[in-house]
Amino acid sequence: MLWTVQAVAGMAFRAPPRLWLVTRGAQAVGDGDVSVTQAPLLGLGRVIALEHAELRCARIDLDPARRDGEVDALLAELLADDAEEEVAFRGGERRVARLVRRLPEAGCRETIEPARGRPFRLEIDGSGVFDSLVLRATERRAPGPGEVEIAVEAAGLNFLDVMKAMGICPGQGDGPVALGAECSGRIVATGEGVEGLRIGQEVMAIAPFSFGTHITVDARMVAPRPAALTAARAAALPIAFMTAWYGLVHLGRLRAGERVLIHSATGGTGLAAVQVARHLGAEIFATAGTPEKRAWLREQGIAHVMDSRSLDFAEQVLAATKGEGVDVVLNSLSGAAIDASLSTLVPDGRFIELGKTDIYADRSLGLAHFKKSLSYSAVDLAGLAERRPERIAALLGEVVDLLARGALEPLPVEVFPVSRAADAFRKMARAQHLGKLVLALEDPDVPIRAPVESGAAIRADGTYLVTGGLGELGLSVAGWLAKQGAGHLVLVSRSGAVSAEQQTAVAALEAHGARVTVAKADVADRAQIERILGEVTASGMPLRGVVHAAGLLEDGLLMQQTPARFRTVMAPKIRGALHLHALTRGAPLSFFVMYASGAGLLGSPGQGNYAAANTFLDALAHHRRAHGLPALSIDWGMFTEVGMAVAHEHRGPRLISRGMGGITPEEGLSALARLLESDRAQVGVMPMPSRQWVECYPATASSRRLSRLMTTQRAVADRATGDRDLLEQLASAEPSARAGLLQKFVRVLVAQVLRLPEGGVDVDAPLSSMGMDSLMSLELRNRIEAALGVAVPAALGWTYPTVAAIARWLLDDALAVRLGGGSGTDGSTASAGAFVHLLRFRPVARPRARLFCFHGFLARGLPFLVGEARVERCGDHRHVARSQPRLRRRAWQEIRPGGGLADSTPRGRTVCAHRVQPGCPVRHGDSRGARQSFWRAGSVGRLPVGRRLELF
Repeated sequence: MLWTVQAVAGMAFRAPPRLWLVTRGAQAVGDGDVSVTQAPLLGLGRVIALEHAELRCARIDLDPARRDGEVDALLAELLADDAEEEVAFRGGERRVARLVRRLPEAGCRETIEPARGRPFRLEIDGSGVFDSLVLRATERRAPGPGEVEIAVEAAGLNFLDVMKAMGICPGQGDGPVALGAECSGRIVATGEGVEGLRIGQEVMAIAPFSFGTHITVDARMVAPRPAALTAARAAALPIAFMTAWYGLVHLGRLRAGERVLIHSATGGTGLAAVQVARHLGAEIFATAGTPEKRAWLREQGIAHVMDSRSLDFAEQVLAATKGEGVDVVLNSLSGAAIDASLSTLVPDGRFIELGKTDIYADRSLGLAHFKKSLSYSAVDLAGLAERRPERIAALLGEVVDLLARGALEPLPVEVFPVSRAADAFRKMARAQHLGKLVLALEDPDVPIRAPVESGAAIRADGTYLVTGGLGELGLSVAGWLAKQGAGHLVLVSRSGAVSAEQQTAVAALEAHGARVTVAKADVADRAQIERILGEVTASGMPLRGVVHAAGLLEDGLLMQQTPARFRTVMAPKIRGALHLHALTRGAPLSFFVMYASGAGLLGSPGQGNYAAANTFLDALAHHRRAHGLPALSIDWGMFTEVGMAVAHEHRGPRLISRGMGGITPEEGLSALARLLESDRAQVGVMPMPSRQWVECYPATASSRRLSRLMTTQRAVADRATGDRDLLEQLASAEPSARAGLLQKFVRVLVAQVLRLPEGGVDVDAPLSSMGMDSLMSLELRNRIEAALGVAVPAALGWTYPTVAAIARWLLDDALAVRLGGGSGTDGSTASAGAFVHLLRFRPVARPRARLFCFHGFLARGLPFLVGEARVERCGDHRHVARSQPRLRRRAWQEIRPGGGLADSTPRGRTVCAHRVQPGCPVRHGDSRGARQSFWRAGSVGRLPVGRRLELF
């Protein structure tokens, strides 16, 4: 990927291509596992987006569970050219990333570990997101008088559960969300006064919180399970059949020979209603939402089947009944479909409402239909159970008796293990199911969230290992651990305690009562880490906590980076973390903390390797948590007094001078203590002054991923206004005055970046001589792009090394089209400007022109002379003459006398080429046709493609 970015960024595109990084399972979505090996691409991509905004780098993460249609979804994403920077597909849904400000919650800390027979239940941690469904350990409640406790084997899913999880359930309060309302299982305990039920009996029940391994419920809500029914089939029956029976028999008074319209007849309640109607001898009219579901109903022998997603069913019902209509409507639709359904009723007809949406929304209902003496009834089993539980008990008994006698048959079911509850919820939300969906609860090894001891409970009988332990950050956290009562500290360092300051720091730790071992080791070497952990085991003080704070920097823009520099940075971060992860799996750890960096979370220009390494740590934290292991990755911002950013010669002071702010060691330790009490796998801790951030990296002002962090964009708005004024001034100014205006503009920006007074910037002096490094050059480029809305090459500071050169490039190239011409200084340069990007050739009878191609792919735009060729058409290698072009040393020397090129701008190159052949066609940058011509001409001439001509 590094080479790809370097190659693409080095091309002189007029309209740069977009770069997409496609991974599978690298993004952390919910509590699922992640692909740690692919995660570094996320951090690298965030840096690419800052260093090369022109590539509009987007990260697309495919579902780790390969799904049908994912290629189509990916293709649609690529073709849409959306502004989203990070997209993840999960369960057929498209998710987008947003960073949000959030204080870590205090309270009970949790870990994820196998249930191993412990009770748990399904809960929702964030309404509206099915991936927020979690299995959480819970306590069993002993049954009171008139109650029984059931060990749940299976539980039925209803649409009301989906609405609760989505946070759209009418009347839903602020208390715990009671997911699950029906189940089957075995009685494991009975309370005083319970008769007719015994321990060990297989039963089915109506009970809130049924998506749990154990529930305690009123014995009246429980009935024996018919022997012919499996647990899954029994769990699917109570609510569906009780609703249908209560609606059609008790309220609808449906009789043999009458007609009934059943909406959404392929759902659980719909299919139950079909059975009830047949049992009663009624004629059935049914609706369903898809052609497949309607075809299935017809296969079941239902003659009148219509579309529930269209209002045409009303006319079709009346037509089929010769204008008479139906006697009963069992309705689950909303809105205009209610009025249409009422229109199908005969005089004295009965309308039975199963839905809740219109009722809780207090929507009005036209009364004109009721001139026919209609009745309207609403079914609310939950309310009935609360107000008149004896009615529910009787209703449950009626249904179970009918099922036991074979008068009613079990519904078709699809069973999901409780570990895939989110998939079941999604399927029901999309109305993709037929019949009932059931969750199977019996899975002794399913991962659940369980409370653990407080992370801040540092033990005197435990060992705590800190990598990078003698660095400033490592000593800081070691000091905090010692003050908290840590018995044994193992400080891992590559060099050992060699300085007097380090030895003094170790003595201070021992003064707090901690035993301190300084272990000299390279964390990237597994054998050395294995040796240290073996010594910890032999010490008799078990390893209780790990803080991985080791790291190295090898900063440089991506165009300057090499694989070797990436390996240097990644070794201590990635290999060190992997070794600690693998070798401590059996240790009784209270915490496993990895010191990552905001460079990975947000991106940091000049730190592509560091960002990639730190996003690996983030992914490893999610991976460990998904496998029941403690983990916390903290993406720290810059520390003000300690850490690598402060030690770095330029980075720390540069960021501080721009008002970016930092974290004091005390603030960092306070945040660490609080995060150890929280239940997060990954948290970013950093000051986020949005105004200064946008000023340094203007492209982030429009970032959707950071939109919730960018609370103020005043500076960007003010700058945009000023820059519109500059463009207006340029457009209205005389051509000869434009160069001065642009030069002043660039000079001001350079002064801002260098923190110099404007008068201290020499427009003809190399920017490097005034102290501009590669990161500052990137910031200057970002400011120009944001100010003028033009694409600026990544090699701005190399190709145009002075203020004057940048201003001239802006005028004659970047803004030439917008301003309608160049600088207008003299005739020769003005005519040369016409060849800046592409000269459109005209076919001629006997072409003899030389083709000069200054290809941007190699050497970042240095000129290449392809040779003499007969050009008949523009940009098509098939029309380059097949005869060998004659490469002439003389021609090259004329273009570059003495091996140098005084003006490397497109205009300057064109002028030089015209010295050889006045008016010859010249191509700069890149296009498909010119690229093919370049390679073809080099091949025909037996020219090793890619060699610079000065080597000939």
